[in-house]
Amino acid sequence: MSGRALLLSAITAAVVAVSPAVAQDPPAGIENRLPDPAWLPAPPEAPRALVLADQLVDPVLPAGERRRQEAVGRLVRTGLIGGVEAYAPATATVPATRAWAVQFGTPGGARAALEAVRWALRVRSDTVIQRSDELADPADGRIITTTAADGTVRVDAVFAAGTWLYGVGRVAAPGTDPGLAGLAALAAHLWARQPERPDPLGAQPLGVTPDLRAALAAAHARAMRRPPAVPPEPVAGSVQAATLAGTGWALARFPRVDGDPELFRTTAAGTWVAVGDPGGPGCPRIPAAVREVWGLTASCPLPASPVVRPDDPDALAAEDSPFDGLGTWVWEIGRSGGAPAVAARAAASGMRTVYLKSGDGATYWRQFDAALPTLRDAGLKVCAWQYIYGRRPVLEARVAARAVRAGADCFVVDAESEFEGGRGSYEGRTYRAARRYMAELRRLVGTEYPVGLTSFAYVDGHSSFPYSAFMEGPNGADVVMPQVYWGAFGTAVDRALARTARWNSIYRAPIAPIAGTYRRESPADLVRFRCLAAAYGWPGASYWSFQHTRAAQWPVLARPVASCPTLAVLARTYPVIRFGARGDAVVWLQARLRTWGVPVPRTGLYRQQTRAAVRAFQRSRGLQPDGVAGPLTWALLLERPPA
Repeated sequence: MSGRALLLSAITAAVVAVSPAVAQDPPAGIENRLPDPAWLPAPPEAPRALVLADQLVDPVLPAGERRRQEAVGRLVRTGLIGGVEAYAPATATVPATRAWAVQFGTPGGARAALEAVRWALRVRSDTVIQRSDELADPADGRIITTTAADGTVRVDAVFAAGTWLYGVGRVAAPGTDPGLAGLAALAAHLWARQPERPDPLGAQPLGVTPDLRAALAAAHARAMRRPPAVPPEPVAGSVQAATLAGTGWALARFPRVDGDPELFRTTAAGTWVAVGDPGGPGCPRIPAAVREVWGLTASCPLPASPVVRPDDPDALAAEDSPFDGLGTWVWEIGRSGGAPAVAARAAASGMRTVYLKSGDGATYWRQFDAALPTLRDAGLKVCAWQYIYGRRPVLEARVAARAVRAGADCFVVDAESEFEGGRGSYEGRTYRAARRYMAELRRLVGTEYPVGLTSFAYVDGHSSFPYSAFMEGPNGADVVMPQVYWGAFGTAVDRALARTARWNSIYRAPIAPIAGTYRRESPADLVRFRCLAAAYGWPGASYWSFQHTRAAQWPVLARPVASCPTLAVLARTYPVIRFGARGDAVVWLQARLRTWGVPVPRTGLYRQQTRAAVRAFQRSRGLQPDGVAGPLTWALLLERPPA
């Protein structure tokens, strides 16, 4: 079981990936993303393609601005694909109007780009004042007014809808009216005529109304335990809200010295209550689907904070996934001191989940049934895990289901070297065994039961392992738990986690890494593992194994991430796969292409057919058709195809 250089390298690669010819025509029908010409103050010029991050940045931070390249980098990291823009010339009463629409790889990317545009306006060398107000329609949009040192006023109305970011803007000379009301009305009209409003992963934006702001103010006052007669309103422009599965979520800042945002949610009765802070890098207290809606998938508005300690009641709710938070792995309960000792040590050391072995191949381990009540009584989540061999996959799956029936909170499949094969084994025996095991397991426990997969951390180093067979479709695992044993790998923890993050991200599942404690890993490295896992925004982390953990290691395993040194949030990265590659990553690439309706056989070999299929997909999504599966191509492939 060197962040900054890697990040700069990824940015450079991504800039190249979004750089098709400037002369490229906008895709047919994309003009529908722009305002109706009748609403513009003058007939617009012909629409033009936006195919480079630079083109979106130019009107905001022109050439020569000190922070320009940083702004370009921010937009590239959000997954910029391209879009269209149009200019309407100035009239006697209205300044020239620029309207644009740009698509990103994910809904979260579009919302992160909105904040990047706002930031770029704020860091202009001539900016002296900037104000951001909420648009009435769309309710989660912004109208940003930026005043320059010479009195020039720039007004931009921007909002996100699904994977698209929209904007209309004007620049007015000193002393003239930029027409804020007209611009807000134009943004509302643009929103109303959009051809689609995706509902990403079940979460939907919630309009920020005066009633909502008042409800959040009241909840904030109750949480402070000194409710004033008139609770202070949230800071204007700071409120974001969404609904998910009937629950409302909101993020807002209130006037105070630190100005940190607070997270709110609704109760079963529909009352808003304060949850606390969002939880540091990756915002783990906010459901992933809501983070997507708010554009927080690669960033978080707070520095690191302790978010996974059982003594922090706001960190994780009882109904949250047992894979979230910290966990320890128990192989042999007897050699770990017995169930009472495991329960006491795990609870005292900040563990939320105990992963206890329940089976080996076709043999059930009764230690799980015996230890379960004691661990539960200590307030711990208890998950079962089974090492499988694939020789009798159906029988092995039935052994797994026995632990689920016994009361396991989740189940983890541990598949390793027995599932590796030689060249040409893709879609062969090991793939069939993995699929048969997962199909039988899901038949017995249901598709909603939480199942994880733990195996080798380096996907590219174990190219014949059938990761995709364990992760694909309704029978697939919900979480991937790579075994990042840097001590055994003989490498630095940063390097091990960076490689793990890059290659495991392609499987569309949350990552909850496992660190080793069995090779005398230093306390400093274990703290670094916690800090990096938080920076990647991973929902959980755990340690192998309980019986090998030394006395000097236990105190640092759950050290609050607030104690981490300043560490930038690490953006999600993807590998670059090109002609000549082979392995399960290619099998998965081919499977995703087929999901999008691009016919290609699943051979595990990146040959002419696969390159042609990648090019076809890239053309269909407005990317440069270079036939290389890079970060932007992966980001789009991993989306859910339209029904």
